[in-house]
Amino acid sequence: MKKISFISLFLLFVVYAFAQDNAAELLRKASLKMDAKDYKEVLSLLNKAISLDSGDPECYALRGQAKHNLNDLNAALLDYNKALELTPNYAEVYSLRGMVKGDLKDPKGACEDWEKAYEFGYKKALELLSKYCNDVMDPKK
Repeated sequence: MKKISFISLFLLFVVYAFAQDNAAELLRKASLKMDAKDYKEVLSLLNKAISLDSGDPECYALRGQAKHNLNDLNAALLDYNKALELTPNYAEVYSLRGMVKGDLKDPKGACEDWEKAYEFGYKKALELLSKYCNDVMDPKK
């Protein structure tokens, strides 16, 4: 019985490890497709990757970018939210989510996200804050 349990655990580990590698490979391929602006293929690859490993914030962040580029703003927002749920200090995703909020006509939300991105070390967010947020974040106006 111990031998069967050990073999079962070993096989489960091998399957899990293979799924992890497979999800990582799908993410790598999706990144290449993103560079080629093949957003629908990015979605297809990342949907598969997420089905194998739903705990990788990179998959959600990249899928959010593809959805944003396809103008599926609410779906992009959901993916960015999930990435931030998995990694709450993911500075670049705060910046990306801020862009979506800006596109959704939520300037206050956008500025709050860019502020958070900057706090977490994403220096490029300062440019967005300076360009779009002086009037929004100033309570006197």
